[in-house]
Amino acid sequence: MEELLINAGLNEAQATVYLFLLKQGETAPPTVALKLSITRSNAYKVLDSLVDMGLVRKTEINKKFLYKAEDPIALTNIVAEERNRVIALEQGVREAMHELRKSYEKNNVDQDVRSYRGNTAVKSLYVEQAKHAQPIYFIKTRADIPTMGYETMDAIRSLPAKQGVERRGITPDTEEAAANPAIDRSTNLTRTWIHADDYTAPVEWTVSGDELLIIDFEKEASAIRIKNPAIAKAFKELWHLLDRNIRSNPDYKKLPKQAGRKI
Repeated sequence: MEELLINAGLNEAQATVYLFLLKQGETAPPTVALKLSITRSNAYKVLDSLVDMGLVRKTEINKKFLYKAEDPIALTNIVAEERNRVIALEQGVREAMHELRKSYEKNNVDQDVRSYRGNTAVKSLYVEQAKHAQPIYFIKTRADIPTMGYETMDAIRSLPAKQGVERRGITPDTEEAAANPAIDRSTNLTRTWIHADDYTAPVEWTVSGDELLIIDFEKEASAIRIKNPAIAKAFKELWHLLDRNIRSNPDYKKLPKQAGRKI
């Protein structure tokens, strides 16, 4: 019987005292303490907790307190409250699951795909990419500098060279593009030109090692990082196919036409 009460939500002391009161009837705390071999202070504490649970009634006669067990039907209220608590907990966990999953994915190193938002976060991705010390293949967008600023993007583009990393980029022929080959050499860049209107999306695609970055520069910088050897390899193959196709065009040698940056 005691085990049943414990399963219903009482602790061991509460179950023992409640069963004693059921058999004994109305009793004073000193008697409870004596019969159950516990201290008076503990007897009062347990009895009052049972009162709070609705399992015991407390009365005062001639300045002395007496405690009497309530009808055991009161246990159903405790069970119902416990059931409601568990339901509320389950509902709360379900509602919090989205945020919990976000935290899990952010900190779980086994995850293949993660998203980032903000210029600072995107800049950190470029820094990490440079530290891979592996060749970088990318398709550039014109939206990078308007969103991140010239100085920030110039520092980002210079990072791989400091690590001795080779870069291969497909870049639009625009007025702000570098026309001085020395600039490309200083940043370890082998450039493949395309016409300014060939690629106008505000998204840069860049891969290094087993990691692909898809960076959106529209309004606020954001990015998706995919760590997957098969996807990274597929992008490199597509990059080379595109590169060969661009360079095979008879008019390719006429590019660049608009690039004007000398320093």
